[in-house]
Amino acid sequence: MGSAPDSETIVRYALRRRGIRCDPGRHHGTILPRSRLGRDALYRLLKRYSFRLFLRDLIRLRRGAALAELTRYCSLATAERFACALQDVGVVHRGRAGNLVLRDQTVASFGPTLEWFVAEALQREYGIPTAWNLRPNRTAGGGDYDVIGIADGALIYIEVKSSVPRNIEQNQIGAFVDRVATLVPDLAILLNDTQLRMIDKLIPAVRAELRRRPFGHGRFERVQGELFSRADRFFITNSTPDLIGNLGVCLERFFRARSSPSRARLRT
Repeated sequence: MGSAPDSETIVRYALRRRGIRCDPGRHHGTILPRSRLGRDALYRLLKRYSFRLFLRDLIRLRRGAALAELTRYCSLATAERFACALQDVGVVHRGRAGNLVLRDQTVASFGPTLEWFVAEALQREYGIPTAWNLRPNRTAGGGDYDVIGIADGALIYIEVKSSVPRNIEQNQIGAFVDRVATLVPDLAILLNDTQLRMIDKLIPAVRAELRRRPFGHGRFERVQGELFSRADRFFITNSTPDLIGNLGVCLERFFRARSSPSRARLRT
């Protein structure tokens, strides 16, 4: 008997059944420790929003950052703890002047590491097999599928944005909506890792793109805080008060709504 397929293989098979072929996930440019223990430690750190902001700044200054340059969102003592933790998992080292330097200088953006974290959260917290950073072959919308999950026969697609809303362009939202139209997931989530408001920029941007495509009727309604739902099949959320908790709210509402025969599926 052959070995059981891994999570990414399960997801790629599910996409193939929908006529979408993807090459293996491209994980270049991701901060990812080699050891399982290191990845476990990094995952725990990434649960903290302050650490994710710290890591963004470190990536921006990846050729060498003094700890004082990494304290925009945390204290100097906390920055030192974060730095020591990253040294322990082998992804940074101290330069001659004591500056913190990323070992992998190809890491240019926090985005791929955030995608890994979201995929890991689905697997570790909710038992959902996932794949991340998959590039589909010859489909509309272009770009990558950030995170795809398979649970109870449902296909879940999460678009992950690490930029603040003002830096997310309308054409990026349009490409995301095109990917939703191509993929036809049972559940779609636009996740912006920020504590800023969704109602000012991202909700209007997504509404505008949906109006240009045959997505039927429906409006986004506030579920809680800055988490919004369209028919419990399409969600837009930030990471306040907790990224993993917000994903859980989306999943709970989707799976509860799916049992109701009166609720339409997300489709074009």
